[in-house]
Amino acid sequence: MSITCTTQFWDFFKPLAESVDGINTVNRSGGDKMDRLLANSRNEDIYPAAFLLRPKYHIEDNGAGLSTAWFDTTFYIICVGDMGDEYDEDAAFDQAEALATDLAVKLQGAHETNYLVVAAPEVKIFMEPVSMVTLEASYGYEVKLRIGLLVNSVIFSNN
Repeated sequence: MSITCTTQFWDFFKPLAESVDGINTVNRSGGDKMDRLLANSRNEDIYPAAFLLRPKYHIEDNGAGLSTAWFDTTFYIICVGDMGDEYDEDAAFDQAEALATDLAVKLQGAHETNYLVVAAPEVKIFMEPVSMVTLEASYGYEVKLRIGLLVNSVIFSNN
């Protein structure tokens, strides 16, 4: 399998998500849907779960041979809650929000990783509460942010 900008991003994202204390599983989509999370949701052992949608991105060259892929990233942190129990629902939302915040901060400040993270001109993290009802009720946060990774090794190794 060849390395792409998206696989490089997954290789960057996954260990950081796994390093957040409290996240039980980390998975990604095959496209822009949450179908893989829903398929795995039959097993409550996956929660709390981090789920990355395949990111869209654009590549920018600085004119000096450094290419940056700017990933517009969307990921979810989902926790299980007891539907109808307000206390339990709020607890699931609070847990998901705390985990999502921890992961977003790690992604933005991941300079100690093997990847060269480029600081975004404007650091904005958008967090929105979400809920889903499948075989169980789950509550969480959708997180959107922009992350730049240097991708010279990917672009020039495939040519």
